[in-house]
Amino acid sequence: MKKLLLTLFFSIRIFASAQELPTEPAKGFAFPIGTKFTIKLHPTDSTNFDFSIIEFEPFQEIIDSWEKSKLFKEKGLDGTIEFYFCLGTHGKTEEEKQKNMKVLLVMKNRTKYALSYKSDIQTVEDGEFKETSNVGTFPNAQGTEIWPYMIQQIGLHDFAIMKQ
Repeated sequence: MKKLLLTLFFSIRIFASAQELPTEPAKGFAFPIGTKFTIKLHPTDSTNFDFSIIEFEPFQEIIDSWEKSKLFKEKGLDGTIEFYFCLGTHGKTEEEKQKNMKVLLVMKNRTKYALSYKSDIQTVEDGEFKETSNVGTFPNAQGTEIWPYMIQQIGLHDFAIMKQ
């Protein structure tokens, strides 16, 4: 089943990059490192969501790990989640910045829901996706996931209202 999902992610990613935005709602998509994207949730029942990609662009900047709030505008489109999947670091010297370099998934949840979701990462180019943990995302809040190693792509899927 997992290989089927991963194949689906890859296929949808290729298809999505060749089509106009917004994409058709789907259970999940994969995104390459160095991108900024916004998704819009579409309820499939009382607790689960598919999503469509409504904005997608390259983002090659290395951000300051401690100044992430500057990435997002104060106001945004309700019912969406904005993401930056990029490199981030902090430090005063170039040596400190190099030592502190991490892969970040920074998000701003502009929905009224606390959401759980599943995430899979691809650490080797053209390699298999492997499940990774995440803390979910909370209403009108910013969140960050951090990895100390390189990630080629991240697959996000199965968004649902968080169980209390």
